[in-house]
Amino acid sequence: MNETLNQLAMESLAKKLAQAEMQAAQNEAFYLFAASELQKMNEVLEYDPALKELFEETKAKMQKGE
Repeated sequence: MNETLNQLAMESLAKKLAQAEMQAAQNEAFYLFAASELQKMNEVLEYDPALKELFEETKAKMQKGE
């Protein structure tokens, strides 16, 4: 009986660990994707000064609630 309980406990722990690691991997993938997209947007804004100025103006309007 003790061996059966140990086996069940190990299986439960393995499932929980697998779920936690899967969630951590998904979070890391989401972070890397978001960071990559933000980097692309920043590169576009740095490439085009007029677009960057428009972006900054629009951001200021949003912050003021206009």
